[in-house]
Amino acid sequence: MTETLLELQHTGLDIPVGGRLLPVVHDVTLTIARGESVGLVGESGSGKSMTARTIMRLTRHDWRPRGAVRFAGEDVLAMGSRRLRQLRGAEIGMIYQDPRAHTNPVRTNGDSLLEGMLAAGVPRQEATERALGLLASVGIPDGVRRMAQYPHQLSGGLLQRIMIAAAMSMQPQLLIADEPTTALDVTTQEEVMAIIGEQRTERGLSLLVITHDLDLAAAVTDRIAVMYAGAVLEVAPSRSLHREARHPYTVALMTSRPALGSRRRIQTIPGRPVSAFEVGEGCVFAARCPFAVDHCRTERPELREVDGHQVACHRIDEIGDEIDALRGEL
Repeated sequence: MTETLLELQHTGLDIPVGGRLLPVVHDVTLTIARGESVGLVGESGSGKSMTARTIMRLTRHDWRPRGAVRFAGEDVLAMGSRRLRQLRGAEIGMIYQDPRAHTNPVRTNGDSLLEGMLAAGVPRQEATERALGLLASVGIPDGVRRMAQYPHQLSGGLLQRIMIAAAMSMQPQLLIADEPTTALDVTTQEEVMAIIGEQRTERGLSLLVITHDLDLAAAVTDRIAVMYAGAVLEVAPSRSLHREARHPYTVALMTSRPALGSRRRIQTIPGRPVSAFEVGEGCVFAARCPFAVDHCRTERPELREVDGHQVACHRIDEIGDEIDALRGEL
């Protein structure tokens, strides 16, 4: 059996708004094995990035994480500040959505690359040699010149490659890529994801890719977790999610996407997207689900095994024929 590296059990996050705590993440249950690549997919505002911040404990003192986050069997939510500093970078690396928002404009790229290694006690000469090797591995052969430059002197694609190298500098076991291609053009997106995939393969990394792009997630991951309004509703193998989706929300997502060469009419999901703090005690998708009954609106469903997928739906056994019919339109 493959060893579990990261485990989230009913993980949530509440933040203070207007004098009271409101949830931005309701219920995320997910595991990532050593060497496995998992996609966390959902629309904007579904809680994907907040889930990543909870994993890393990049939360303010007045935010309240819930549930369990375990890394290599250790409780992340119980870690002290010193242990958290070791965890971040040395064991879990993170690539952020906008590299320009996560670099210091008055410090050189070399400063950003070397910072983590120097803080961990790596001698400067060794850290510099390691940084140059990492830059070469992400497609930047003129590393000495690039390290001497500042972030504003690089294109978005080059700067994101620098950020990938920085995330890899401490040789982490898990890499979290939070919308790593959103700020890039299409050609550069492909190059960046190829680099991340190469680094994962060469170094035996586990990978969590956070994105709203189902096609991108399917191309680079082993499994995909579909998130809506702060909760994971379905977890499935990437290769089978498109044709074998089981949860009503996942199927609705698939039928609402245009497809090249297809003449089928694009379906829309009734209602509007909601945030985690807007939903009640029941299923987070109940207000927009055509199959919802009273029970769905009063009790939140647990993820359970259905045809090789994990699905959070009270009525999944009853609506199988309807789900099959909807999938047949894909």
